[in-house]
Amino acid sequence: MTTMSKHGEATDQLAGTSGIPTANFVPDALSRSSEDMGKVVRSGIPSSTFWHFADFRWSGEFLHTETLPTAQVNAFSQVAVSICELNADGVPFIGNARLQVYNVAPHSDGRIIVRGNVEWGSDLSVRLNYIIVN
Repeated sequence: MTTMSKHGEATDQLAGTSGIPTANFVPDALSRSSEDMGKVVRSGIPSSTFWHFADFRWSGEFLHTETLPTAQVNAFSQVAVSICELNADGVPFIGNARLQVYNVAPHSDGRIIVRGNVEWGSDLSVRLNYIIVN
Protein backbone atom coordinates (compact mmCIF):
# COMPACT_ATOMS: atom_id res chain seq x y z
CA MET A 1 0.00 0.00 0.00
CA THR A 2 1.26 3.49 -0.83
CA THR A 3 0.47 6.45 1.44
CA MET A 4 1.20 10.16 1.18
CA SER A 5 3.51 11.79 3.71
CA LYS A 6 2.68 15.11 5.33
CA HIS A 7 5.16 16.61 2.84
CA GLY A 8 3.26 15.20 -0.16
CA GLU A 9 5.75 12.39 -0.81
CA ALA A 10 4.53 8.91 -1.71
CA THR A 11 5.79 6.27 0.72
CA ASP A 12 5.30 2.52 0.86
CA GLN A 13 3.46 1.42 3.99
CA LEU A 14 4.83 -1.67 5.67
CA ALA A 15 2.26 -4.13 6.98
CA GLY A 16 1.59 -3.54 10.67
CA THR A 17 3.16 -0.07 10.75
CA SER A 18 1.95 3.50 10.48
CA GLY A 19 3.75 3.75 7.16
CA ILE A 20 5.67 6.86 8.17
CA PRO A 21 9.44 6.34 7.75
CA THR A 22 10.41 9.45 9.69
CA ALA A 23 14.07 9.37 8.66
CA ASN A 24 12.95 10.06 5.08
CA PHE A 25 11.34 13.32 6.19
CA VAL A 26 14.56 14.98 7.36
CA PRO A 27 15.73 17.36 4.59
CA ASP A 28 19.38 16.89 3.63
CA ALA A 29 20.04 20.51 4.61
CA LEU A 30 19.13 19.62 8.23
CA SER A 31 20.86 16.24 8.34
CA ARG A 32 24.40 16.30 9.79
CA SER A 33 26.70 13.65 11.15
CA SER A 34 29.01 14.14 14.12
CA GLU A 35 31.91 14.32 11.69
CA ASP A 36 30.21 17.12 9.71
CA MET A 37 29.78 19.14 12.90
CA GLY A 38 33.48 18.91 13.84
CA LYS A 39 32.80 16.65 16.83
CA VAL A 40 34.97 13.81 18.03
CA VAL A 41 33.38 10.55 16.97
CA ARG A 42 33.79 7.82 19.58
CA SER A 43 32.63 4.28 19.01
CA GLY A 44 33.76 0.77 19.68
CA ILE A 45 33.08 -2.38 21.62
CA PRO A 46 31.53 -1.76 25.05
CA SER A 47 33.92 -2.38 27.92
CA SER A 48 31.28 -2.42 30.67
CA THR A 49 27.53 -2.37 31.22
CA PHE A 50 25.80 -1.35 34.44
CA TRP A 51 22.20 -0.93 35.58
CA HIS A 52 20.79 1.22 38.32
CA PHE A 53 17.39 2.38 39.49
CA ALA A 54 16.09 5.23 41.62
CA ASP A 55 12.64 5.40 43.27
CA PHE A 56 11.02 8.67 44.34
CA ARG A 57 7.65 10.43 44.62
CA TRP A 58 6.84 13.35 42.33
CA SER A 59 4.27 15.22 40.28
CA GLY A 60 5.13 17.60 37.42
CA GLU A 61 8.43 18.28 35.69
CA PHE A 62 11.63 17.24 37.43
CA LEU A 63 15.42 17.24 37.29
CA HIS A 64 16.74 14.13 39.02
CA THR A 65 20.45 13.64 39.71
CA GLU A 66 22.10 10.33 40.53
CA THR A 67 25.81 10.11 41.32
CA LEU A 68 27.55 6.80 40.67
CA PRO A 69 31.24 5.86 40.85
CA THR A 70 33.21 7.36 37.96
CA ALA A 71 34.26 3.82 36.96
CA GLN A 72 30.59 3.36 36.00
CA VAL A 73 29.69 6.78 34.54
CA ASN A 74 31.66 9.36 32.59
CA ALA A 75 30.83 12.07 30.07
CA PHE A 76 31.07 9.55 27.20
CA SER A 77 28.87 6.87 28.81
CA GLN A 78 25.83 5.82 26.82
CA VAL A 79 22.92 6.11 29.27
CA ALA A 80 19.35 5.04 28.56
CA VAL A 81 16.67 5.85 31.14
CA SER A 82 13.07 4.70 31.31
CA ILE A 83 10.39 5.65 33.83
CA CYS A 84 7.50 3.67 35.32
CA GLU A 85 4.94 4.08 38.07
CA LEU A 86 5.14 1.92 41.21
CA ASN A 87 2.18 0.43 43.04
CA ALA A 88 1.82 0.45 46.84
CA ASP A 89 4.10 -2.63 47.04
CA GLY A 90 6.84 -0.97 44.97
CA VAL A 91 6.10 -3.10 41.92
CA PRO A 92 6.26 -1.39 38.49
CA PHE A 93 3.00 -1.03 36.59
CA ILE A 94 1.36 1.13 33.95
CA GLY A 95 -1.37 3.32 35.41
CA ASN A 96 -3.32 6.27 34.02
CA ALA A 97 -0.57 8.86 34.54
CA ARG A 98 1.64 9.82 31.62
CA LEU A 99 5.35 9.64 32.50
CA GLN A 100 8.12 10.99 30.30
CA VAL A 101 11.90 11.14 30.21
CA TYR A 102 12.97 14.19 28.17
CA ASN A 103 16.77 14.44 28.45
CA VAL A 104 19.61 12.41 29.94
CA ALA A 105 23.12 13.84 30.47
CA PRO A 106 26.04 11.87 31.93
CA HIS A 107 28.93 13.87 33.44
CA SER A 108 32.61 13.09 33.99
CA ASP A 109 32.20 13.23 37.80
CA GLY A 110 29.74 10.28 37.84
CA ARG A 111 26.54 12.35 37.85
CA ILE A 112 23.62 11.52 35.58
CA ILE A 113 21.00 14.26 35.27
CA VAL A 114 17.56 13.30 34.00
CA ARG A 115 14.84 15.78 33.01
CA GLY A 116 11.34 14.33 32.94
CA ASN A 117 7.70 14.72 33.83
CA VAL A 118 5.10 12.93 35.95
CA GLU A 119 1.82 14.12 34.48
CA TRP A 120 -0.57 13.70 37.41
CA GLY A 121 -2.33 16.02 39.88
CA SER A 122 -0.60 14.62 42.97
CA ASP A 123 2.72 12.95 43.80
CA LEU A 124 3.14 9.39 42.50
CA SER A 125 5.75 6.76 43.30
CA VAL A 126 7.93 6.31 40.22
CA ARG A 127 11.14 4.52 39.25
CA LEU A 128 13.88 5.64 36.89
CA ASN A 129 15.63 2.62 35.34
CA TYR A 130 19.16 3.24 34.04
CA ILE A 131 21.24 1.20 31.59
CA ILE A 132 24.83 2.52 31.40
CA VAL A 133 27.26 1.33 28.73
CA ASN A 134 30.93 2.33 28.51
